[in-house]
Amino acid sequence: MTNKRAPKWQRQGYRSEDEYRAACSATRKTRRAAMAATKARYTTARILEKMWDDADFDKPVVTITKEQLMAKCGCGLTITKNALAELRAEGSIKPIKGWEGGRAKPTTWRLCVPGSNTTPADEQVQALEEARARDAAWRYLSGKFGPVKALEILGEPGE
Repeated sequence: MTNKRAPKWQRQGYRSEDEYRAACSATRKTRRAAMAATKARYTTARILEKMWDDADFDKPVVTITKEQLMAKCGCGLTITKNALAELRAEGSIKPIKGWEGGRAKPTTWRLCVPGSNTTPADEQVQALEEARARDAAWRYLSGKFGPVKALEILGEPGE
């Protein structure tokens, strides 16, 4: 029996290494777009950049406390709070979890491109979900009715 770990893409829940690489590429594109679209300057832009540095490699989500941001950027609590409020108002970050706040309580932030409702990462996730839904429907229908009837019901891929 071996103690070899599964590859990272499997542990992250992806179906293949190509799917994982596509998600990582979409995250890099989203980061570049977000940094180019933000109107934040000076410390606020540096805080946003540090949040992107700490984000998960394959998705634009970061869990961080205000104290950690203060330490990374070398600024005070008031400046950090004002910067987070400015980024939130601009649409660069959206709180997901832990929004109630408090000292040393981590908040999970979704990092976004300001002024845009969708990002390359969102589009990638949507495409993957559609492909998975189609695969699941194909397996179910072909098992129940056979492949010819399943093809009639689902139609050709891309229709």
